Amino acid sequence: MDQIEPEALYEERGETSRARPLLQGDVFEKVVLPGFGDEPQMVQIVTHPCGMRTGPDLTPRITVAPVVPHQVVAGSGWNGSLRVMPLVELIGSDSFATKFVDVTAAPAELLTRERRIATLTHKGIYVLQQRLIKHYTRVEMPLELLRRQSVAVLTEAELQWHWIEEVLTPSELEDNEAIDAEAKIFDDWLGQGDPSRRALLRDEINHATVRKQTHESARQRAATRGE
Repeated sequence: MDQIEPEALYEERGETSRARPLLQGDVFEKVVLPGFGDEPQMVQIVTHPCGMRTGPDLTPRITVAPVVPHQVVAGSGWNGSLRVMPLVELIGSDSFATKFVDVTAAPAELLTRERRIATLTHKGIYVLQQRLIKHYTRVEMPLELLRRQSVAVLTEAELQWHWIEEVLTPSELEDNEAIDAEAKIFDDWLGQGDPSRRALLRDEINHATVRKQTHESARQRAATRGE
């Protein structure tokens, strides 16, 4: 099993970008889970990015698992602890872990940008996927294989993040409706072309081209919105 240090695990901790789409591995606070009592708790999204959306819209319920305080997992400890995803130094120097044995579904409306306290890097997401697979099947999947299966959708999310930050003003980035509306515009743009830009992302050889098109189109949209 692959070990990962906090610097490589987390994209953001504490304050997270509101423009970044919700993704597998995101951690939220103050979520009351149905069937888990009335106490708010931390949770992590464990479902694959493809399984939590229909187009740009979130599914009504999203698969999550509770996040609880946990001893630091280091060194050879990453080869065990198959029931958890270690979240070392999630909050300051305090370490936590995601409990796979308590996986459940949370209403999407509870997983808000305001409650998100951490996001994972692409490698962090692959490590989470690896541990989930090992927990459920006892099969250990190479990170490179997991990367090849997820790179298209994660690149799409990365491009959407850039597009929204480029197009929206600082005040609009505080408005959830403005973010959601712009995400739909980006989704429509990505679906254009023959083959579509989204289809091109399925092959990494096209990623640089689609990334360049995204940056150019986002700049153009930002420049012409007020006209």
